[in-house]
Order: sequence, then structure tokens, then C-alpha cells
Amino acid sequence: MKKTALLLSLLASVLVRAQSGSFPIGVDVGVFFPTDSNVRDAFGNSWTRVGITPLSFQKPDSWKASFDFAYLHQNRNGNSVTLIPVTFGITRSFGKDPSMRPYVALRVGPYWGDVNSPAFGVDDNKIGFDTNASLGITFNNMFYVEARYDWFSDFDDIKFSGFFISAGIRLFEFRL
Repeated sequence: MKKTALLLSLLASVLVRAQSGSFPIGVDVGVFFPTDSNVRDAFGNSWTRVGITPLSFQKPDSWKASFDFAYLHQNRNGNSVTLIPVTFGITRSFGKDPSMRPYVALRVGPYWGDVNSPAFGVDDNKIGFDTNASLGITFNNMFYVEARYDWFSDFDDIKFSGFFISAGIRLFEFRL
């Protein structure tokens, strides 16, 4: 656990230094749709997601370093799961019109999971690996909507991968 915390601190430090000047921070809320039918049966068809990310995609036509922190939790029929991915990667937007600008993002990183599921015979917490790809649109450099797929490494043979649909808003500007 200490090695993971050290790695995350180092990666965050590198990303912050890679950014110059300032960058906006946003928060989003969305819905997660697991793709595995056994996961849907045990935990439900849709879960709530809350996330925080720098909005580096708002600066067009160049790749920018990015990270994403998300919290997912679902409790259904005695089955409980919490997933907290922290991913790092790159993002790029396209076009010059700030009123509506599409973007893509690719990220990888660890996730912490806590699962208590009689349906799967699992009561454990551990660290796994997550990778994700996103397509989104930002509006007036203030709001954004995003579709995303996350692939989570198996958690005791449970496949938590799935799709997200989320919407977010710019909260503040972080200056270095």
C-alpha cells in the first residue's frame, strides 16, 4: 500500500509539473453500466459515479497530461462494491470554437476495490489496474459531457468493466 501511495504521489507531481500556468478543475456525476451480466445481476444494471479531473482538454490542438479520480459505489441485495480508480494519461481537444469542442482522453492507473458479495463468495479489498478511453464535448469551457469505457482488472474473477455516461462542470482554476 505504501508503494502505491508513493507511486501515485510521484505521478501526480510529474503531471502538475508538466502543466504550465494554470488549469481548470471540474467535478462530474454520471452513471456506470457494467458489461458483465453476472455483475449486473448481483449489483444492479447502473451505478452512480462521482469524479474529479483537470479540464486540460479545454486547450485545443495539443496533447495534455491529465488525471482522473472517481468514486463508484453500489449496494444491492446484500452485495456491496466500492471502486476508486485513480488514472493518469493524455487528453486532446479538437477545433477552435470554445462554444462546443470535442475531445478524447486515454488513461491508465490503479484502482482500489472493496467487495462484499455473497453472490460471488467474496469479502475482500485490494488494488487492481484500470485503463479507460473517453470521448466528450465541452461547452463554453464550462460544462462537459462524456462517454467512457473502463476496463478493470478482474477482482477475484469478477469483471467490473463497463461504460460511463457523465456530465460535469468547471469549479475553479488551479494556478501553479
